[in-house]
Amino acid sequence: MATEIEVAVGVLAERRNGRIRVLIGRRPDGQILGGYWEFPGGKRRDGESLEQCLVREFREELSLTVQVTGDLPVVKYSYEHGNVLLYPFLCRRLGGQVQDIAVSEHRWIDPLELNSYRFPPANGPLLDHLVRMMGPQSK
Repeated sequence: MATEIEVAVGVLAERRNGRIRVLIGRRPDGQILGGYWEFPGGKRRDGESLEQCLVREFREELSLTVQVTGDLPVVKYSYEHGNVLLYPFLCRRLGGQVQDIAVSEHRWIDPLELNSYRFPPANGPLLDHLVRMMGPQSK
């Protein structure tokens, strides 16, 4: 039986120069899916809520303090190394400046550009949802 991995990811959107931008980070080379772009987040630890996981991951990866403000549709995906349950949330920044601690680089991009970046396959439904939800508003 394949391992089931619970992953919380956060979509941090901010208005920059009058346009909505979302924060993405690039996974460091040498990791599973190294070089792929992703939303901040990670695996939930034992005894940790998904929201607590996400707050911790933003702090550990990017030195940001965030608050979860809403949830998005859950994504189920099967990789060779296990089944992923992706729990995406909308977030807002409470404090901090982005530092590339556990990502090789970060970018603030227009939601309409999301499909131009190479994300892990499990993110496909989330990207489509975000483009529909945020894309037209970013102009």
